[in-house]
Amino acid sequence: SVRARQGCELEAPCARLHLGCGDQRIDGWLNVDLSGSEHDVDLASGELPWRDGVFETVVGLHLIEHLELQTELVPLLAELRRVLRPGGELWLSTPDLSRVCRGYVDDGGAALLADRTGRWTTFSLGEAPTPQLINHLFHQDGEHRNLLDLELLSWALDRAGFGPPERLQEADLLRRFPGFPAREDDAQTLLVRATR
Repeated sequence: SVRARQGCELEAPCARLHLGCGDQRIDGWLNVDLSGSEHDVDLASGELPWRDGVFETVVGLHLIEHLELQTELVPLLAELRRVLRPGGELWLSTPDLSRVCRGYVDDGGAALLADRTGRWTTFSLGEAPTPQLINHLFHQDGEHRNLLDLELLSWALDRAGFGPPERLQEADLLRRFPGFPAREDDAQTLLVRATR
């Protein structure tokens, strides 16, 4: 683990943690990912390198679906609770299992596909019919381990010691933290805020 390699629990350079940043660095945040970030951390390890209560806010957008539910996600959530200050906020988004399933039942995924191609003009299912989008959302080329709905994410947060999360929209996140780029993906996303 990172903590074992470094041999200590670290102070944070700022009070806001951006998990799974990829190539999107947000000013005023510690931008963290598996590699190529300001501080590389294996989020699936179940251990974070920071001291208790060093962050006021943690944001992880479309990250948690890449972790196995019980052996990776719940331990990460417990660590996030540990590194958050009392009253600190945890904002998480993920593809919404409920919306994906409803989209398939309602119209075979047509509205979800229209939303996706409207936002990502290069996205294509190739020659596959529209329902293939559902498989893409569930698996994303082997990267996704789970899709979650509000009930399942609430369960995981509860196991990690958080209270019930509040379901929000992207506009709420962007009002609170205007530095984050808009994804415009409410049609297929679950976004929650939980408080330590």
